[in-house]
Amino acid sequence: MRNQKAAELDVREYLPTIIKSKHKATRATLTDLQDQVFELCDGYDDAIDAMVPPAKQIWKDEESVALESCYSVGTIPLSKHKDNILSALKAQSEVNLQRCAYCMLSDPRTWDHYLPKESFPEYAVYHSNLLYICFGCNHRKSKHFHKARLLYCHPYFSVDAETALLHCQVTVAGGVLAIKYYCAGMGALHAAGGVAQRHLEGLGLINRFAAEASSMVSGLIGELRQYFPQGVPSASLDRVLQRRYAEAQQRLGINAWDSRLWHGVAHCADFLGYANEKIQSEGAPNANGFAVPPPPAA
Repeated sequence: MRNQKAAELDVREYLPTIIKSKHKATRATLTDLQDQVFELCDGYDDAIDAMVPPAKQIWKDEESVALESCYSVGTIPLSKHKDNILSALKAQSEVNLQRCAYCMLSDPRTWDHYLPKESFPEYAVYHSNLLYICFGCNHRKSKHFHKARLLYCHPYFSVDAETALLHCQVTVAGGVLAIKYYCAGMGALHAAGGVAQRHLEGLGLINRFAAEASSMVSGLIGELRQYFPQGVPSASLDRVLQRRYAEAQQRLGINAWDSRLWHGVAHCADFLGYANEKIQSEGAPNANGFAVPPPPAA
């Protein structure tokens, strides 16, 4: 759920170039549809920005096949088009090519049609509909869409750069730490919060984030144990959490799952007692075997 900006590209420039690379019959069909596609693309951004999908069009079979072929059949103009989108993402931030905008866990290696090209072939190469994400998210998202509501966050439109939609609730009960991720938005971001929650559920991110977060909390307590073997003072813990929160937010944005984790930990009144109990009960880490050299390689 990382905010990104759409590349400043003009469909009226790149689509005709892609069309010209097609065989005669396909080229003729696409040329006849070109102005209609331009008009539909003009309305795409407004619809997604309003948190509703554009109306689904009715195409003849040959029209749908021709529109899909703009993406499904590789051409030099299509490759250049993708490169231009990647260049724009990289210019915004290197992290856009290092972390999937959907999950922020894996590296992006594939293209997703936010609105599936099988159902919305008119947006097959529209730059606002092409998102660079990881294989896992692309597989989980698949061809799902809903005619009346958005099912997934769109990093260009539904993820705010300044306000958190992702939240992390950290609680301690009976000496057990629980971490729960959820999404919600206040006021004008209420609709976006609903989309974000469906995004979490649809991509299986609630449990994935919690698993990663649990590991990070264990690492934090191990680090604190080294510097505060008798227990960490409240002020010191606050400083550590603020630093980690700021670093995570700077790296992946305000909706970064680790940024939200440290925010959740800081707002858990029982975490200090939990951390100090772990620090004191588990003792110093065991460095047994550290100085023993490994055997020679075979």
